[in-house]
Order: sequence, then C-alpha cells, then structure tokens
Amino acid sequence: MPAPYPSPTPIALIRERMRECRVSLLDTEVMLDSYSPEPFSLGAFRELVHHPGAPVLCGCIDVPIQAVVALGRADKLLGNRDTWRTIVNKGVHGRGWTHGVFDYFDGDIMDKDFPADGATGMLKLSCIGGAVTCANGNHRLAGAVAWIASTRPHDSVLRKVWVDATPVRRNLVASILELRSRGAKFACAHGFVEGRHEYVLRVTRWGIARTYCIRGGVLERCYDWRERSARWRRPLDHEGSWHWWAIPDSVLNAWSNSSWLDRQAASLSERKYA
Repeated sequence: MPAPYPSPTPIALIRERMRECRVSLLDTEVMLDSYSPEPFSLGAFRELVHHPGAPVLCGCIDVPIQAVVALGRADKLLGNRDTWRTIVNKGVHGRGWTHGVFDYFDGDIMDKDFPADGATGMLKLSCIGGAVTCANGNHRLAGAVAWIASTRPHDSVLRKVWVDATPVRRNLVASILELRSRGAKFACAHGFVEGRHEYVLRVTRWGIARTYCIRGGVLERCYDWRERSARWRRPLDHEGSWHWWAIPDSVLNAWSNSSWLDRQAASLSERKYA
C-alpha cells in the first residue's frame, strides 16, 4: 500500500491562503519596535507621545490586526521595509508548528501556549495610542496576521490577546493628526533644543519643513534651518547630526483609529510590578 500523501504543513497552508489574498494590509510595511537606526523604528514615537505620569494598563482584549504596526527585537525575521507578505513568505519558518495553530489564531488566545515546538511564553502585545507592537511571539503574530487577513477579512481581530497599553497625551496625538495633509511626511528625532534634551517632530510638505518641540505637553513651533521664515528663528543645537525616524501612515492611521482601545478600556487594569 503506498504511503499517504503528506498533508501541507501549517505554514504552507498560510502561505497558500495569503497568495490568493489581495487585502492591502498584507502589503503594508512593518516597523521594528526598537531604537534601531533603521528609518522605520518605532521607539522614538513612543517617547514622543506617551503620558509620563499615567500607569500602564494591561489585560486580554480584542485587537484588530490593522492596528499591529511593528514586530519586536532585531532578529532575522524582519528586514528594513518588509511587509507582512514578505515576512511570512521569507522569514517565518513554521518549524514545529502543528495544525492546532489555526484554532489558536481563531480562538481566544489569552495565556495559551502556542502549539509549536520551542515556542515559549504567551503572545504579548504592547500598545501606544492604538498602535500595536509585539512584545513576545514575533513568528506566531506574523502568521496570525496573514491567516486572519486571508480567511476572515471582515472579522480581522486577534481575540482576547494580552496587551500592555501605554497611555498617551491625547491632546498631543490629536495635534499631530491635525497636521496631516496630502503629501505631508512626518519624522521624529531627539536631541538638544536650547540646552534641553527633547523629542522633536518635523512635518515636511512640498519641500517645506516645519519643526515642533513639546512644551508642557503641547506642540510648539521651533526654528528649522530648512524653513524660509525667520519668525521662528530658535535654533536647534547641532540639528544636522540628529537621526530622524520616519513616521509612516500605518502609525498615524492607528492613532486616528484607536476607538477599539477606548471601548475596551474598562477591561484593562493597572499593571502591578513585583
């Protein structure tokens, strides 16, 4: 009797479904949640908008996959400007994954172990103003995004997954979003401004740059040598040597579509430290 034809592996099934899927999310560039010099690193944006006096909230809530903008740690899974599609096709190996991963992706995740050899810890996400990143479980999260986008695009949520939510200064986020316009490009840097270490926002549109510092939790215009007007001439010390991180539309979109987090805030509790 001939040996049975081997069934496709879970990662092969995910890639097959993804190959047939044209959901735009799969072709969105994914950031790296760190202070890497890569231009799509998320670390500086967290410092730009977080509320320094508010406690981190945590708990298991539903998270739309559109809100996931970054993966954690600098491993070989994520290259500069990779998309979910390229990450799953080229980076996620899927070794040791059982077919139980599909029940995991489609059910309440909670603190369940991932059904794969060598997987450690539960899936943990971090959230800043509605923009979600991965704190533990890069490979399974990438697989989940691809599977959910490909199989249930009209119900595209990670169900009951652990989230640490860092509160943001809402008025500051709202002010940043008000600066959005067609052709505008956003970037963030940190350095010395008038002798103080600060985070700085730059908005460039049609070759004209405007720079903002944060004073008292609100945006305040500062001088940028690229600006034409001398009215705002308050020099940024050694500005030319700063490293600037681009703020992609995925983060701005997540900040502007954070109602899913507000609706579930009552399910979160203040994180306790040992």
